[in-house]
Amino acid sequence: MKVIPPQERFFNFEDSERLKDFFLKACEVFKDYRFIMLPSLEIYSQELYGESPFIVGSLQDGSLLCLRRDWTVSLARFLSLQKDLPLPLKFFYWGNVFSPCGSLESYQVGVELLGDPSVEAEVEALQAIGNYLKACGMEKLTLSLGHVAIVEELLNKYGESYRQAILEKNFSLLSSVEPLRDLLLANGGFELLDSFEKKYPEFSTHCHRLREVAQRLKGFNILFDLSEIRPKSYYTGLVFEFFHPRVGQPLAGGGRYDGLYKNLGRDICAFGGAIYLDLLLEV
Repeated sequence: MKVIPPQERFFNFEDSERLKDFFLKACEVFKDYRFIMLPSLEIYSQELYGESPFIVGSLQDGSLLCLRRDWTVSLARFLSLQKDLPLPLKFFYWGNVFSPCGSLESYQVGVELLGDPSVEAEVEALQAIGNYLKACGMEKLTLSLGHVAIVEELLNKYGESYRQAILEKNFSLLSSVEPLRDLLLANGGFELLDSFEKKYPEFSTHCHRLREVAQRLKGFNILFDLSEIRPKSYYTGLVFEFFHPRVGQPLAGGGRYDGLYKNLGRDICAFGGAIYLDLLLEV
């Protein structure tokens, strides 16, 4: 008897109905955001997609075709070409992304706020994502906040070679560098933020930003993780992840990425994040 390869994702009728419901809820919660669809098939760029894209073919001119791996990059590529784009703008998307490793296809819904560098924009996006998770039945949410500029400044000082150790939370490799070790231990509530800022006053501006955003949010348990830098390299400021006690992985994540559009020819600040719908199906 033929079986479905484990890498292929087939949804049963119940999960398919839930995915439809996730989309309808997104239309309700993000009603003030413009909906956008983007092509699943894109021309591969090593600068944007890195070394491990999902290559599926090539064109006659030799250009490689890859499947969409990241909504944020795809959106930035498209909007950077819109020279008369009025700002600020708010978008939401719903659809699949692809990876040649692990699960071949997964689904996301997300929001992006462009052209607004303010605390208010970050609070709005975070509150909207949290409200969406609650609308999908996810209560008792924990929001983890960090600021990649803290990590990047310390890596610039002590060496890029420590980046992987921070990503892996490897205490043994960082034990000889006190600030990097302290960074891994910088995980907790407002009191943690206060003590870290007191010991490292050079990061007061970043800590103040985190504190200001957290104080304006409602309905979530908030923790700070100052070693968080996110897997994607384009983040420049505040970063976040939402957690639920019944799921061992973050349900959503994202942050501020003010440099991505500039690399594509337009200097636009941006903040956004994605909800990982496949994980919602497991709850």
